[in-house]
Amino acid sequence: MADARRWGAVNLGLRFLLELVCLAALVYWGWRLPAGLPVRLLAGVLLPVAAAVCWGMFASPRGRWLTVPGRAVCEVGLFGGAAVALAAAGQPVAGVVLAVVAAASLGVTYGLRQHPSPVRRG
Repeated sequence: MADARRWGAVNLGLRFLLELVCLAALVYWGWRLPAGLPVRLLAGVLLPVAAAVCWGMFASPRGRWLTVPGRAVCEVGLFGGAAVALAAAGQPVAGVVLAVVAAASLGVTYGLRQHPSPVRRG
């Protein structure tokens, strides 16, 4: 039991870092776009903001629409999208590392049932 709690605490810290890496990857991708400065700035700002809003609505513990399927789709989509963004920006190894670590963390999260019970908040 103590080991599960310890792994759970480590995983929650790792998930927070992964969320920050996800946002940074989206900023990096936006900045590396082969476009003019205004487009790169817009992409590098708006995409991470949209990802943070999606995360807050569907995946955070205080999410407004907290369901298991909604959360899973959001998490896989955002972590997977960030991994693809890194690869598209010329960092394929970093993309693969992000995808593998995120998948392992999600496995631990769902295995230890670290998410709160699904509820519909209105």
